[in-house]
Amino acid sequence: MEWLCERAILTPKNGQAAAINDTLLTSFEGEVMVYASIEPVVNTDDAINYPVEFLNSLKPSGLPHHKLILRVGTPVMLLRNLKPLQLCKGPRPKEKALHRNVVEAIIITGCALGESVFVPRIPLIPNDLPFEFKRIHFPPKVCFAMTIKKV
Repeated sequence: MEWLCERAILTPKNGQAAAINDTLLTSFEGEVMVYASIEPVVNTDDAINYPVEFLNSLKPSGLPHHKLILRVGTPVMLLRNLKPLQLCKGPRPKEKALHRNVVEAIIITGCALGESVFVPRIPLIPNDLPFEFKRIHFPPKVCFAMTIKKV
């Protein structure tokens, strides 16, 4: 698995990258954790029009899916820049420990190589939908494979 964390598979489409990531994620051993997002609508009047099940089924570009499946040792990329300089879209972290409310990772590429970081749940609001909702989730996305143009 270590050699795979130092490489990436490039594909032209998000769907192809997701299929490869799912296949590789299930083929490796290790502790697995499934994280579900919390998705309130921004405008409370929209709660009737957009039920939680519908919001959970949405897969907007640049947001993690409702159910995020991670394994210890999995390489990920962050979909959002976080406050510390090590936690940005450039460096790729590898999952070190999976906790209920935070993910502990080790940076495997970039200037912060080898540093341990904690990734919290954050609010993510997509801007390419005709209504506003907030997905409170962890920003990592499994990246054994990624698109040529990252989100």
